[in-house]
Amino acid sequence: MLLDTSSLMYRAFFSVPQSIVDRDGQPSNAVHGYLDWMGRLAVTRRPAEMIHVYDADWRPAPRVAIYDGYKSTRLPDPPALPPQFDVLRDVLDAFGADQVEAEGWEADDAIGVISATAGDDERIDIVTGDRDLIQLVRDPVVRVLFTVKGVTDLRQYDEAGVVEKYGLPPSRYAEFAMLRGDPSDGLPGVKGVGEKTARLLVEAYPSIWAMVADAMAATSAGALLRNGPRLKAALRDAGPYLEKMRDIVPVRTDVALTSWRKPRDDERLDELAAHYDLKGPVQRLRAALDRGRILPEP
Repeated sequence: MLLDTSSLMYRAFFSVPQSIVDRDGQPSNAVHGYLDWMGRLAVTRRPAEMIHVYDADWRPAPRVAIYDGYKSTRLPDPPALPPQFDVLRDVLDAFGADQVEAEGWEADDAIGVISATAGDDERIDIVTGDRDLIQLVRDPVVRVLFTVKGVTDLRQYDEAGVVEKYGLPPSRYAEFAMLRGDPSDGLPGVKGVGEKTARLLVEAYPSIWAMVADAMAATSAGALLRNGPRLKAALRDAGPYLEKMRDIVPVRTDVALTSWRKPRDDERLDELAAHYDLKGPVQRLRAALDRGRILPEP
């Protein structure tokens, strides 16, 4: 099981009251929520292992160099959230947990590498609140468990689930996203194209480049563009934008990973739990993980 740690910590921060603080009065609510979610996943999903994946850079320089609007409008994290990542790393180190990041890249890209290199006999569940990772779904190896409400309500995406929700296979999801855009990432998409039109275009053409070529033609072969002059013009004008999106939207599967796991240290874990007011979630998680033998023995 791969946990999109950066995405989940953000959601936990806003799901758990900030009144949960450590001995110094600093919020520890996101860590509290994340550890409790880990425990629930360990009990309900019983994964053979859990890997925690971080954003090393939430706005990678290579993507910004291609399109400087990438995530340029995203609001900064609440001041109380970033310090909690250091706390989480310390706690996971003490648990002896597997942790991964890709220097200079997003958690999505590190997850992409692990998913792409998984063999046909492996089974990976990606737990995330980021729909970009839907493009990685690959039967029977990779599924996405999308957080609807914490981890108590997860929407499971295999290939059939992606088709049911979006009307297209996971292999075409990135093209669909390029057309639709994503305001939260500063990506406007093609003017006038929403989810419905993006799906129809993906259905009608074998690739996004085939639809752009048809839009550039004097007489379009496809009915959508032949009978939709505004859509044809929008796609034609969006050609340079879509060319940039070719290297923005697809999750990378070729970046170098850094992984680590320290020896489990229960004494250190107890110290951290006491200092950061995490005794409850640490105790519950320890019991859940030990029952499932996910983590090494102390």
